[in-house]
Amino acid sequence: MGKILIHEYSNPAPFLHLTRTFLETSEMENTLLLGISSWLTAHPEQIVQPSCFLVLETNGNIRGAAILTPRGLILSRIKKANLDQLLSHMSEKELKFSSVEAPQNTARTFAELWSQKMGYTTRLYRTTRLYELTNVIPPAPKEGQLRQATKKDRSLVYRWMHGFSIDIRDHIKEKSIRERAAQMLVDKRPYFWEDSVPRSMAAWGGPTAHGIRISAVYTPPEFRGRGYASVCVAALSQAMLRSGKDFCCLFADRTNPVSNRLYQRIGYRPVCDFAEYHFS
Repeated sequence: MGKILIHEYSNPAPFLHLTRTFLETSEMENTLLLGISSWLTAHPEQIVQPSCFLVLETNGNIRGAAILTPRGLILSRIKKANLDQLLSHMSEKELKFSSVEAPQNTARTFAELWSQKMGYTTRLYRTTRLYELTNVIPPAPKEGQLRQATKKDRSLVYRWMHGFSIDIRDHIKEKSIRERAAQMLVDKRPYFWEDSVPRSMAAWGGPTAHGIRISAVYTPPEFRGRGYASVCVAALSQAMLRSGKDFCCLFADRTNPVSNRLYQRIGYRPVCDFAEYHFS
């Protein structure tokens, strides 16, 4: 193996051009990297600084990819020997971040190496399981229908996004939640299952060549345990498949048995596990 070259970009277009084939060999596993870079390439006005796009290459072969966002570092699966060189590059460039998210083994190895190199304390913050769906198993029927959220729903989408961020322990500022909710509505991503009033919410995001990610699944406490989340996610997943996507995927917190059972009952199957580590 030749020397690892690390290419660093401030915008996603050259990053995506260089890594697309590599990332799409495991398209579902790389849903975050592909989804973020594809969306930002198409919508550069949504790039939030500081952002950084990194590619590891040897003799024309891509060995790994990373995106540094204001929220943290996201990695593809990368071998330990290549991680050593990535860490050295990031240290030399004085790149700052407080978390890393990646396939479980890569995330753990990176966190151990980074904490040793920089003297940080490392904490496992969250483990998630990535699921895929190619055929929906219809859940028990419920009264109501799937409805796309509109700008008139802005306050409700914000409140439910706030509740969702609490549920998944995603401690971000209220201003960021408001901005995210507003942008989701502009992009026409959120949907409700509505039975006289909205009962549950889910959204699409991170479209890739053949798939799309379902996220922001939230049911307020007063409507939980009635099957609304199941019919909402199933209906939105079916709509995405009908739109031409080959698969849907989503992440579920491994410590939440309810959501993991829910997704599997409607046809989602495990792909791999991810981990998120925080540094302090």
